[in-house]
Amino acid sequence: MRRNAQISSLALDLEDVPGFAGCSRKDLALIDTLCDRFSAKAGDVLLREGSYGCEAYVVVKGTVAVTMHARHVATLGPGDHFGELSAIESGQRTANVTALSDVVALVAGPREFARLTASVPGFREALLRGMVRKLRAADETIVDGVVGTVTSVA
Repeated sequence: MRRNAQISSLALDLEDVPGFAGCSRKDLALIDTLCDRFSAKAGDVLLREGSYGCEAYVVVKGTVAVTMHARHVATLGPGDHFGELSAIESGQRTANVTALSDVVALVAGPREFARLTASVPGFREALLRGMVRKLRAADETIVDGVVGTVTSVA
């Protein structure tokens, strides 16, 4: 992962990023102020499963793969977020995140993340919707595993 100070707020045009449509220009300016920007090249590992961290990320451009225990679990693109669990409560990362293409992302530490969720309703709503999607997918995986186990026993 390479920090890139040359990426301007104009290049991040958050109005075009899915999930930020509900944000006012004032909200977008606050997001731009509170978040750092970085870029990564295809193949770069952004997060390592088991490592400690406390930052949350939002993909602005590009795509990333999320793997857990060497198993692909998701592909994320513009507007999607990852690392939010560690921004809420610092701890070990639960997944690897690898850039599939060149990526531009926003990153927020715990203080910035807390301020964003408290002060920017559009950001908070997009985050909560994304977390609900992840929780539902995890629930389905658990149910599929339990049903598969019960079916194979019978």
